[in-house]
Amino acid sequence: MTIRVMTDHHHQALFNSLQMLFEDRLGWELYRPIGVEWFDQGYWMVYNHPATVNQFLGIQQGEKLLLDTHGDPYPEEAQVNKYAELRDDIYFIRDVANNKYHKAVTLDVFKDMEFDIIISSIPAHISRFNRLIAEHQPKAKHIFQVGNAWGHQADVKNILASTAPFPVPAGINTCFYHQEFDLNVFKYQPPTVTGVVNSYVHYMRKPEIMTAVAGFLPPWKFTTYGAGMMDSLPGIHPMAAAMTNSSFTWHYKPEGDGYGHTLHNSYACGRPAIIWGDQYKGKLADALFQDGVTCIDARGKTPHQIATSLVTYGPPAKHARMCEAAYNRFKEVVDFDAEFVTIKQFLENLR
Repeated sequence: MTIRVMTDHHHQALFNSLQMLFEDRLGWELYRPIGVEWFDQGYWMVYNHPATVNQFLGIQQGEKLLLDTHGDPYPEEAQVNKYAELRDDIYFIRDVANNKYHKAVTLDVFKDMEFDIIISSIPAHISRFNRLIAEHQPKAKHIFQVGNAWGHQADVKNILASTAPFPVPAGINTCFYHQEFDLNVFKYQPPTVTGVVNSYVHYMRKPEIMTAVAGFLPPWKFTTYGAGMMDSLPGIHPMAAAMTNSSFTWHYKPEGDGYGHTLHNSYACGRPAIIWGDQYKGKLADALFQDGVTCIDARGKTPHQIATSLVTYGPPAKHARMCEAAYNRFKEVVDFDAEFVTIKQFLENLR
């Protein structure tokens, strides 16, 4: 029996993790929405801006220049429907970031199909997807996937959360886990370079801190990757290569992360992070950090003091020990195979 799952498309890394779960591990079919009718009819609301609607739902993206909400062209990896081919009413979309294909359906096609599970991953979609199920897929179960620090939300019966555990009322079917990514891509290799620091945060706040630190370390190389930054990385393979060919991951993110793909990717590669510990207190990625062992905690430090810490842990022997400790800590914290067993039990108990 074919089991079909529909999920909103929050971001590429999350969707890829759901592909690894539902398609690769379980052999089910995973779909996402395409076509602006999802927005026009009130079932989709990632963000109420034409640029965002066209980014996530537009079909003919290869025929026009897409601009983001800042008026800048989207990088290729952000044009999520650019390479779409229609086959028997199903859009097969090449994901240039992960070298995979997504299956996507218009709202009209969705209505004619039968789905077993509908997944919302942002609070704004909970009520919309509950209505979608009531009106068009009455047999489907609704899962709220929590990848940001939103905590419990009303009107959900099943929670699949890749965040630090949070209180959940009795009677809610809940599973806490780590979003899976490809450990054949993000894999440990002993460091071969020194003095290379990369950031992978989109529109990173306070880049002047990194600039000031770099001013104290003229031989070192500092690069910011991501939307609105110095450069971009079109996919997981270039990102993994950048991590492998670096010394440290700079991660300044005052809002923190619910999951923290970049941090978990970096630690799977064995590359320690420069973090501000107060930004991750109580967050899932906090389990990876031990100042001076698996990371450099920059909270309360001046740029000169951060530079001094980099000099302290930058020499090859010390740096290699920190890289190995970071990788070992990742293995202690994350076990995708073991978590899959727990997720299967969660799926068997959907309400």
